[in-house]
Amino acid sequence: MRRRNSNWWVWLILFFVFSGGMSFMLPLFLIIAVVVGIAIASVSTYKNNSSDEQSFNQFSSYRRENRYQRSGSSQSSKIAKINLYLRQYFKSRNSIRVVDQIELRLREEKYASLSSLDVYRNNTYICSLNDYQRRYPESYSAIINDLYSTQANSPLQAEVFDAEVVENPQPKKEETVKKEKNAQYFIEEITSLNNDIPDEEISNGLYETASLLKQVQTLESKFPNSKDKLKKLYEYYLPILINILNQYRNLQYAKTDPSYEDTKNKLIRTIHLINDAMAKIISSMTDEDFINLSADISTLEAVLKKDGLTSDGSMRSSGQGR
Repeated sequence: MRRRNSNWWVWLILFFVFSGGMSFMLPLFLIIAVVVGIAIASVSTYKNNSSDEQSFNQFSSYRRENRYQRSGSSQSSKIAKINLYLRQYFKSRNSIRVVDQIELRLREEKYASLSSLDVYRNNTYICSLNDYQRRYPESYSAIINDLYSTQANSPLQAEVFDAEVVENPQPKKEETVKKEKNAQYFIEEITSLNNDIPDEEISNGLYETASLLKQVQTLESKFPNSKDKLKKLYEYYLPILINILNQYRNLQYAKTDPSYEDTKNKLIRTIHLINDAMAKIISSMTDEDFINLSADISTLEAVLKKDGLTSDGSMRSSGQGR
């Protein structure tokens, strides 16, 4: 609310006009009073205008902030819907086509968010989707809009909750139980990866890996005391191999890259090394049992010989006498 201007200077003029005294000073006082009054009125007007301008600026800033927050909230909701759609989509696929001949491929074993994707054009790797957003923001926006449109028309569309909940979902009780990493687990993982890698030489090596794992699985059930010998295999060797195969599965299409052939040959050598190591582990799983078996056989032969019942002694003559 504006303050009313003070009119004291008007009363001062009237005082001098009607007081009858000091009439010779009236023009001078009148001039001074008028100047002072104008100055006070100007200062008051300036303050009021400044206050109005500040209020307007605050209101405009509030509107801009509100508009920005609504826009950010809308984008977050859009990303949330896309994430729900892609989580369902990538359960049975590992790539999706979007605008401008661009293909998004799953870099990790499972889809978690948009950061799990890499960008390819004409089967050539470009960069991760996160880097793509920084390098080509307009094209990235077109990709997001295309994904949003796709999910809206897809039967995989699901109900979307708050964006923050979607980005950081609370795991269900059954999801918190980790799958035991045993021979069967790695057989399934390697078989699945082998299906996605059509190279014949690599596939043959992985077929041998799965076959050796089946032997490990059988021996592990028959000789439970040998499980300690499998600890490094399950916790170190095979997880690293799975990680390598996951990376190669995405890079196998970049055949024009100078590093492709060298990387492929290194992978083949690595698979052979793993297979040789597993063969030695399988052999070591039964070493002690073979030693015990050999000792038992030798003991039995010694007892039979001591009792004179070996094939070259009384055992044979005893049989003939009967």
